[in-house]
Amino acid sequence: MAADQLKDLEVQALRTAETSLQLKDVPFHDCGATLLCDISMDKLRPLVPAAWRRHVFDAIHSLSHPGVKASVRLVGSNFVWPGLRKEVKVWASTCMACQRAKVQRHIKGPLDPFQIPERRFEHVHVDLVGPFPPSRGFTHLLTVVDRTTRWPEAVPLSSTTSSEVARAFIYSWVSHFGVPLDMTSDRGPQFTSKLWNAVAGSLGVTLHRTTAYHPQANGLCERFHRTVKAALRVSMVDSSWVDRLPWVLLGLRSAHKEDLNSSPAELVLGQTLRVPGEFLPSVPGLGPRVVGRSSFQGRTEVFSPIAAHHCLPQSYVPKDLMSAKYVFIRHDAHHSSLQAPYDGPFRVLEAGRKFFLVEMGTGKDRVSVDRLKPAHVLQDDKVGLARPACRGRPPNPICDVGPLSIPVPPPKTVKHSRSGRVIKLPDRYT
Repeated sequence: MAADQLKDLEVQALRTAETSLQLKDVPFHDCGATLLCDISMDKLRPLVPAAWRRHVFDAIHSLSHPGVKASVRLVGSNFVWPGLRKEVKVWASTCMACQRAKVQRHIKGPLDPFQIPERRFEHVHVDLVGPFPPSRGFTHLLTVVDRTTRWPEAVPLSSTTSSEVARAFIYSWVSHFGVPLDMTSDRGPQFTSKLWNAVAGSLGVTLHRTTAYHPQANGLCERFHRTVKAALRVSMVDSSWVDRLPWVLLGLRSAHKEDLNSSPAELVLGQTLRVPGEFLPSVPGLGPRVVGRSSFQGRTEVFSPIAAHHCLPQSYVPKDLMSAKYVFIRHDAHHSSLQAPYDGPFRVLEAGRKFFLVEMGTGKDRVSVDRLKPAHVLQDDKVGLARPACRGRPPNPICDVGPLSIPVPPPKTVKHSRSGRVIKLPDRYT
């Protein structure tokens, strides 16, 4: 550092410049060198030449990765150079390790209104919920909700394979309400399989899949799951939840919704459903009990959907997100307590209001803005792009047996009970 001080023109110019610094050559007897230091404070602060400044910052900042203000104070109390505060702020804010591991504030994108279909049953939302305790052989539910009328359907399933889900959807929904034009679902394996795509293509249904780890995009089904679970939990007296499901669906279809000013049954059937306990007969001459409708055939405009706004939560989107070339993606999957909450950086291919198209290794994917975080990168730095974690099972270990290498399965561990008997588990548990 002493040799570089002699070569640095900026350092030599400070010797004669009028500044608040009190510079003095301080000899170091152990090495015989003289270092230009500031003696205006209680401790000596070496005047760092340009070639050493980033190395000094990295050596101090890498100890505990403090914040911007703490980094400026820590570096400034031990070293000095012109523009120290500005440079340390930039380096601390562009530290990749800090951006990946620290959370300042999660992004909350603004809500966009759903487009209301012109006709009923044109756009439906589907999802799977479970597993439930086994009841008459069923463990899951296929839920379907119409976007316009909020009419819910829940079909018990004993298996969640693509064929069973597709068969249940056709038997329970298509046979009753016809083929929808659009269908929204998550990225479950049942809804991304080739069979499901083939069935949707043959029926002429356009599939809309939500982004990963963003269930709010399919909130109509997710909220219905919460309501169904609460109703089953309250009304169930034994473990047979399948026997209680029809009554729960009857109550949900008959329930009045304040935002729609009607119930799903009224929007679908034109009148309310008769529920247990309704023993009074209808009054002659008044016709069917219809709320706010004088004629079912003559006034079809009353069945037009209503745009409902329950609440508008406060949103937060950084100003530099839309112009960011690289982003971090929040790791919403299972992770350890010391794992970084963000993965990345990843290159941005296309920016949008609700989702970004991001380069993920050799492919690309749409990611919700709620999971993103802009990556601050210096122009001169080379950005090392992250690769997404490999999915699936790891490959079998390879054992070298000579000229050929063949995969060798891992040895099976034999478990014994307390009495010494060999425990044999079913194949699905091994």
